[in-house]
Amino acid sequence: MMIRAGFAKKKRLRYISHLELLDTMRRAIRRADIPGEYSRGYNPTLNLSLSQPLPVGMPGGSEYLDLNLKERIDGEKFVQDLNLYLPAGIEILRAKFVGHDNLKSLQALVDRARYIIDPPLKDEERGRDLLQAFAAKDELIITRKRRNKEDRDYDLRSMVHEIKMTPEGRWSFLVSTGSRGHVRPQEILQGLRKIESELPEVPIVNFYREGMYVSHMSQDDELLTPLAEEILEER
Repeated sequence: MMIRAGFAKKKRLRYISHLELLDTMRRAIRRADIPGEYSRGYNPTLNLSLSQPLPVGMPGGSEYLDLNLKERIDGEKFVQDLNLYLPAGIEILRAKFVGHDNLKSLQALVDRARYIIDPPLKDEERGRDLLQAFAAKDELIITRKRRNKEDRDYDLRSMVHEIKMTPEGRWSFLVSTGSRGHVRPQEILQGLRKIESELPEVPIVNFYREGMYVSHMSQDDELLTPLAEEILEER
């Protein structure tokens, strides 16, 4: 049995790494006396996993965690108890208890992420035209830089599933993420720069991961969250 929770990593803690976030969660779980299950061996650790890592410097509004449990705990109690021991800048938003052990991992489930970008162009109409030009492309080849490996070309356009401007004038991109292929946030700008070569750089702190979703288990192409009943009941 386990509990799955959604949480926010806010701007004030955007510079902590994925491993630091994991350690912070583990410490808070222990201090809150939540009945987490530990691994076996010389150095037992809580069986806790997080969704795909956020780049250092980027906040996230809807991240997820899975925690294996020794005994049942109510989702609302988990939220209240854990938030008492988490630092300002990390907030558990919602949680659901899962009684069975067949639930797919977050890494295996999540296949979409929505990134919001503060537009680097002051002219909103010019920005709107750029997004429309991106959306109209059938193919957009970019080069992925890889550490200790040869660079690799791939079609960015096939992995960007929705492009729009928010009511506040920010740029929104729904992209592939996870084990079946993923788009790095900076690669979105690389693709835009293929169309608008003079597009200014956008630092990672001007990106925001608004949400993470599951698309491949939906019956009608709607995006589900990892906390959707259809996902939690899957066996």
